[in-house]
Amino acid sequence: MKIITNIRNGFLKFFGDIKIFKFPFFLLYDPGSYKVKGNEVRTVIESIQKGDILVRGYTNYLDGFFIPGFFSHTGLYLGKTKKSDLGNSDVEVDKFHEGDQVVIHSMAEGVFMEDVISFCRCDHLIILRRNTNIESNLDPEESFKTVYEKSLEHLGKNYDFKFDFSDRGNLSCTELVYVCNEDFLPKYQVKIKERNVFFSKRKMLIPDDFVTKEFEIVFTSKSVKKVTLEKILRINDI
Repeated sequence: MKIITNIRNGFLKFFGDIKIFKFPFFLLYDPGSYKVKGNEVRTVIESIQKGDILVRGYTNYLDGFFIPGFFSHTGLYLGKTKKSDLGNSDVEVDKFHEGDQVVIHSMAEGVFMEDVISFCRCDHLIILRRNTNIESNLDPEESFKTVYEKSLEHLGKNYDFKFDFSDRGNLSCTELVYVCNEDFLPKYQVKIKERNVFFSKRKMLIPDDFVTKEFEIVFTSKSVKKVTLEKILRINDI
């Protein structure tokens, strides 16, 4: 009887981890969900500061097999936003998110804003912050004004599927973070490099390139192993 109960419970557990997608129709077995859990998200929302750079990754997503490195996406934390910040700007208002803790980033639908909690739905996450060891005269509040203004200028732009860093009409996730912070990124050893992406070579940044020892690492999810982080830092220190 116990054997039957164990078999039934095992089947129900397996059955509960199957996802159904109606169009196109297929079934997906996903027993893990996101590795960044609620307690870690709480830590993020309690400690993150405007201007921080977020770098995230996923396990078993198709694009991760084409993007070099461990991480696959980047975003920029803006903090509290309100629509009056737009002024008379003609950017797409539907891409603007008004809230207390907002991230701007670029995905297939283009450059848009969303709540930081939504951004944290991932498997791996690290948060980077500027520091006075690198910028002795750093005024975070004053410097962020420029970063924020630049981010609003790019809101609503299309995604750059060509990863062409010479053209800022369209922006990939790394391009967006780069152009908003380009005034100081060289001090943090963030370098544009030639990479093989989608079977061709491009001079660009991948998400891993932002993870340098010059930044203050203010958060690392438990899913990012120490040896993995040390490897990325070592590669970017060359």
